[in-house]
Amino acid sequence: MRAHVLHEPQLEFRAGNRHIDPRYGISAYGPADAESPSAPRQIPIAFIGPSHAVDGIRRWLQRCREQIEAKNAKPGQENLHQPFPGFSPDSEFGSELVFDDALVREIPERQLRRLARADTASATAEAVQTYADAARSLAETGRCRVIVCARPEELLDRESRPPAAEDDGADHDRDPDERESSGDFHDLLKAAALSLPAPLQLMRKETWTGQPTKNSGQAARPLQDEATRAWNLHTALYYKAGGTPWRMQRHTSDLATCYVGISFYRTTSGQELHTAVAQVFNERGDGVVVRGGTAQISKTDRQPHLAQADARRLLVDALAEYRGTHGHQPARIVIHKSSSFTDTEVEGFHAAADERDIDHLEMLWIQRRGAPHLFRTGQLPPLRGTSVQLDQRSLLLYTRGSVPYFRTYPGMYVPQPLLIRPESANTDLLAAGTDVLALSKMNWNNAQLDERDPLTLRTAYRVGAILKHVPDGARIATRYAYYM
Repeated sequence: MRAHVLHEPQLEFRAGNRHIDPRYGISAYGPADAESPSAPRQIPIAFIGPSHAVDGIRRWLQRCREQIEAKNAKPGQENLHQPFPGFSPDSEFGSELVFDDALVREIPERQLRRLARADTASATAEAVQTYADAARSLAETGRCRVIVCARPEELLDRESRPPAAEDDGADHDRDPDERESSGDFHDLLKAAALSLPAPLQLMRKETWTGQPTKNSGQAARPLQDEATRAWNLHTALYYKAGGTPWRMQRHTSDLATCYVGISFYRTTSGQELHTAVAQVFNERGDGVVVRGGTAQISKTDRQPHLAQADARRLLVDALAEYRGTHGHQPARIVIHKSSSFTDTEVEGFHAAADERDIDHLEMLWIQRRGAPHLFRTGQLPPLRGTSVQLDQRSLLLYTRGSVPYFRTYPGMYVPQPLLIRPESANTDLLAAGTDVLALSKMNWNNAQLDERDPLTLRTAYRVGAILKHVPDGARIATRYAYYM
């Protein structure tokens, strides 16, 4: 077996310019849609929170209109940290946030102090209801593009826990099975706001103050430097307002491809499994969400699987949403799934592709745990992009690791590789790995070039964690901006 290092995929920015780093690309060229008439030039922002938090957020956002210097780096590692170019019409973003005192809903301090005295479930439910009512009131004005919510400091729900070591510090998204069914303010509030015409952006106090939150004298979570916090927040706001910060690179010979991520989540009762889907078109990079039918745990491998009819229906519905959003059918479908494919699932997905006359269908089982590790000579872990074909149907891929552009490994923990297993022996494993590596750069919630998971699985996890709080049959937002 020989290890190959896949090339770092480039991203596309304004006027088709390309670079591997989202932050450098925007700083040098501007967002991918900068020359489009539909790019968001002005983004009216609404606020929810106690008055001191709203004032603090507004002051920091106003500061972010100007450039913020990068964190000092070791000699030779200057690419690791990028200055934030500012968010204004004169910056490369070419966009600005617009504030209006009429678009503020203050939450009384007295009401928030009650949360600290109540049990977690009651406090979370009350906070969600209060914020959801305020968000509904703001959205009904029709004058805001994004609603910024200052997360109540008094609320001690499970989000207050420090991230687990394997989350690698900067990765705050967890599998739905790792998030319990209640007491998560973020997921419950997002679920309550899925029918509103404006998406939410939740903010923690440390984001705008730069002071880490401490539990029992210890920092609750790592705090990024100010420029990185500004990058992550403003790319998310730009995307939620309808913009496209960057795109995957496409060649003229590439088939129009629809990437579909499938994962499963338990209902809050824990009695049933349902399916969540996030599909992403690589050209626009916008996600569309479809909720599927009930899955069952297999007695053979203890993994959730779909019946043939449910698999077919899921993909047919996904393709219908895709066509409704983009105006055409894709020429190629790539399905990423967090569990193996059964024969009935394969038959169901092929039936859906046949029904829509789509000739190119690939199915990849992507395992996040249990893959063997590689070791590299020296102190640093394998390079990002390192891949080893273990056999004809298995590819080991490091989406996190040492990055030559940074000249270091930017993580805090030992990186975990992915194990990619195609359903068909005809799949080009290295091409599939290149796709996964490119999709790992498509997270507009984090301007980081080396996320671990491809967007397909990351979106599916987030969608599932929120949808499990939404009753069956309830109308849901299909745009992924509502779930991030």
